[in-house]
Amino acid sequence: MKQFVGNLIRILASRTLMSRRRLARWTARAALGLVVAVVVLIIFVTLTPWGRAGFHTALFVSQVLELGVKPQGWFTSQPVRQEVTYPQAKGEGVADIYRITDEPGAPGRAAVLIFLGANAAGRDDKDVINLGNALARSGFVVMVHWSPTMALRHNIDPDEIENLVWAFQYLAGQDYVDPQRLGMGGFCVGASFALVAAADPRINGDVAFLNAFGPYYDAPDLLLQVASRSTIYQDQREPWDPDITTMRVLANELVETLEDSRERALLEDLLINRVPVSEQDLAGLSVPAQGVRRLLEGTSLEEARLLYQSLPAGFREGMNQISPSAHHGNLKARVTIMHDRN
Repeated sequence: MKQFVGNLIRILASRTLMSRRRLARWTARAALGLVVAVVVLIIFVTLTPWGRAGFHTALFVSQVLELGVKPQGWFTSQPVRQEVTYPQAKGEGVADIYRITDEPGAPGRAAVLIFLGANAAGRDDKDVINLGNALARSGFVVMVHWSPTMALRHNIDPDEIENLVWAFQYLAGQDYVDPQRLGMGGFCVGASFALVAAADPRINGDVAFLNAFGPYYDAPDLLLQVASRSTIYQDQREPWDPDITTMRVLANELVETLEDSRERALLEDLLINRVPVSEQDLAGLSVPAQGVRRLLEGTSLEEARLLYQSLPAGFREGMNQISPSAHHGNLKARVTIMHDRN
């Protein structure tokens, strides 16, 4: 009996030792595999353009979204924000430049000119500053073009297309910018204006890339879809409730087409300021004013087309001029459009 127990203990001890050895070998192999994976990941991130792009993109997304953790600051220094003025066709423009300060003689960085369009947030809005800093930490020189007319008054100012050309030329001339890696970006109306500006023959050969977030392609078509409260995609119509900012901008533009100052003030109260207006005053509106009211309060697509044709020729020509559809043939940049279906 004692011999049996002794043999059993030796067998169990031997198996335990073998298990420990197997566990040690498995742990060593797992550790080696992890080290190899980390080394491969580091090589991929540091030595391949796809890896570097993916790494910077992940850091950028975590910086601009409310994710709680913002690791960009772990790997980059704090950008500087600088207010600059630059010549325009009429007077001077004002913009903010965000960039990482490099040593003297360092090669120029990739750069992007951004236009926020009819964004009323303002230059000092925390989201605007965060975007500029995040792009700068990603390696860009960032110039945020500012339009007091469009941002503060909710107007469409066609002169801003020309101003974007001047701003681009200013940015291209800075010694900390690599002119071969210089592009543009914009949001909503700002994206569409950037598309038109990038097609300008003075700079279209120098715009390397363009990122357009939520642009319109054709301004008259946008107006018709707003008026009919519907979107049209591949001949399919769907109900649509336009954004309040979109409605406010178009209301400002359409009301300005009226010659009668009293009617302009009346429709501004009714459609923009949301002030109650008496039916007696509305009953006396002229035919053009009634058309503007119908377009902004909503109508059928068919009637919207008829009403649009009754608007002043100068207004309709201006709508064409601010449409990328009229200029896309001159674009030479690599264009990325980001848009949802709504």
